[in-house]
Amino acid sequence: MSDAYLAEIAEQPGILDRLGQVFGATWGKALAQVHADFGLGSFDRVILTGMGGSLHGAHPAHLALSRALSIPVLLWEAGELTQQALNTVTPRTLLIAISQSGESGEMDRLTKAATRPACVISITNSADNALARWADIAVATHAGPERTASTKTYTAGLVAAHLVVAHLTGKSQGAAADVCALSRTVADLIKRMPSEAETAARHLGYTAPLTMIGRGDSYASAAMTALLTEEAAKLPCEALTGGQFRHGPLELVRDGFRSVVYLGEGAARPLTETLVGRIAALGGRAVAIGTHPCTASATVLPITLPQVPAGLLQVLEILPAQFFVIPLAIARGFEPAAFLNAQKITTGE
Repeated sequence: MSDAYLAEIAEQPGILDRLGQVFGATWGKALAQVHADFGLGSFDRVILTGMGGSLHGAHPAHLALSRALSIPVLLWEAGELTQQALNTVTPRTLLIAISQSGESGEMDRLTKAATRPACVISITNSADNALARWADIAVATHAGPERTASTKTYTAGLVAAHLVVAHLTGKSQGAAADVCALSRTVADLIKRMPSEAETAARHLGYTAPLTMIGRGDSYASAAMTALLTEEAAKLPCEALTGGQFRHGPLELVRDGFRSVVYLGEGAARPLTETLVGRIAALGGRAVAIGTHPCTASATVLPITLPQVPAGLLQVLEILPAQFFVIPLAIARGFEPAAFLNAQKITTGE
């Protein structure tokens, strides 16, 4: 068992509480000016970018800004952006770059691009890195060093992006208090999760590849769960939206098929619930994670999450995965969340 991995999971409530307490006073004024600049037509587009968990954590922010703004909002994997489409970054771009270290190979390339965006907002673990120094507004989560697979840096980045969006869209009232309250919910859920995660791992088995499914904001959780399971338990996974799963991969479902389904919120939830039923009817198994319990059966295992304010559910959704990768890894003969072939900061491309 990796004591460092469990310690980093346990740090999350304190990190989120501190972030909620200092965010407005530290970055609120600068972000309010960017909000005003939208009204002046200062930007022709918004680009969000990152790699790995930082990219997945940007997905809810991408959707929220797309709903709120009248200009295009794009989400780019940083490697593809810098190698294939750097011309999409214009002198009138608002660029939001998310990176744990701020020092990855992709972020290094981005900071050296010939075209300087109109405004750069960075979200990184500390204020002292190449990306933060390049940014106009450098948001630092102060999550502290992370030695194992991403847990606290993912949730801290997710919450920081949520708060950035709240300020950019003029909806910051109460957002910081919501985050502080969320930190207490996270602390309670961390106490509950180990036993439920053990049950989930047994339900999924320890050898079959896993398919993670989520719609809307919850696709971030599906994608991050796939990444975390591959990294921490060395088990092949894929992440799909519910719609994409129905377009072909549904043919995989039979006895032996294993999935983790994030039920999500809003109008798409009934579609996802129907999909869980379809997986069960075809002989597959699902762990269904959401705020309202599904009916438990031999093939469907529900994990029920507390209600939280809109835009913050994804912080809770990832917690079961942070724990169920532990028994998966142990059963497969690996130390949970330990790196074998890679390193924590990917400096090469």
